[in-house]
Amino acid sequence: MQVKTFIAPTMQQALEMVRKHLGSDAILLGNRKVKDTDGKPCIEITAAVDRAGPGKANAAPQWKEDAMAPLPDPVLQEQLEDIRGLLTLLLTGKDTFVRLQSHNALAELFQHLLLRGLSEKTAFTLLQNIFSRFSHEAPSKSQLLDAFSCQIADRVRIVDPLAGVEDEGQGSKMYVFLGPTGVGKTTTLAKVAAYLKVKRKVSIGLVSLDTYRIGALDQLKTYADILDVPLKVAQTRWELVSAREALKENPVVLVDTTGRNYLNSRAIEDLEDIFRDLDGVYSFLVLSATAKDEDVRHVMQRFRPLAPQSLIFTKIDETLTPGTIVNPLLRFSLPVSYLGVGQRVPEDLVRATHERIVGFFFPRGQWRG
Repeated sequence: MQVKTFIAPTMQQALEMVRKHLGSDAILLGNRKVKDTDGKPCIEITAAVDRAGPGKANAAPQWKEDAMAPLPDPVLQEQLEDIRGLLTLLLTGKDTFVRLQSHNALAELFQHLLLRGLSEKTAFTLLQNIFSRFSHEAPSKSQLLDAFSCQIADRVRIVDPLAGVEDEGQGSKMYVFLGPTGVGKTTTLAKVAAYLKVKRKVSIGLVSLDTYRIGALDQLKTYADILDVPLKVAQTRWELVSAREALKENPVVLVDTTGRNYLNSRAIEDLEDIFRDLDGVYSFLVLSATAKDEDVRHVMQRFRPLAPQSLIFTKIDETLTPGTIVNPLLRFSLPVSYLGVGQRVPEDLVRATHERIVGFFFPRGQWRG
């Protein structure tokens, strides 16, 4: 890792020096106010970029002790409960297995759901509930599809926390975008910002807590300039409160958080310290539809202390198994708000609906017969 220190009269000039010498992938390690040789106030920034030196490309990685911390007890407990539940399901679902083997449409539906990303336990549970509606008949494909759609509508909760923000009273409400690195939090925030500002004519402000990656701040500043909305940068709780006060004339303030390795518990604790007991905060947990089911489970466990209120799934257009988004929705009983289905801003962020979710399993009317 290459580490350098830069000194400039202003923060913007210091950041430009970081970008010029280390590139947009540089990580900001810290900043402070200093004085130059003439006694004038300046900004000192320490930054680093991960570049392997000669002979180090194949060096063994140096693991930090808590970077791969063991799973907390609640995670292990939940995994044991899942195993216990699956065993119970297998023991009590003998009739279901018999019908799966004897009815081609049921067997085909079960296989189709698995191929689209639904877990075996979830698919089997849903089919058991569907069976109860057809205890004395052999349902057609259309009937099974309608019954599956009803199950999704009954069991998946959907909320739109931004509905009616134009009519809210004085003061602003903060909408915080949480999530691990690489899921598209900043792009998702930009889509929401463009939708509110351009389509709904809502006055908004932006706050970035992501000073860890210089490229992320640049990206958000570009969106803020295009939309002509104010952008504040904060690193601490006090700075966030100050930024909120400065943006209080805007009914909506969107907050981008640091994308860090979710396995590092310290990153979650830092966010807890910033948001603890703040009023008027609504938190989205942003997840990628391309992530493995077990990884999504661990992400949601790690972010549970921050009490996210609904989910946003991104990159649905980048996976062949979009049905995976249903697994955490049923496992954790959290509602879903929005779905990212492409890169366009803001067109490719859509409100979640039961019809869209069912459509991920059966695109273009597939399977109905």
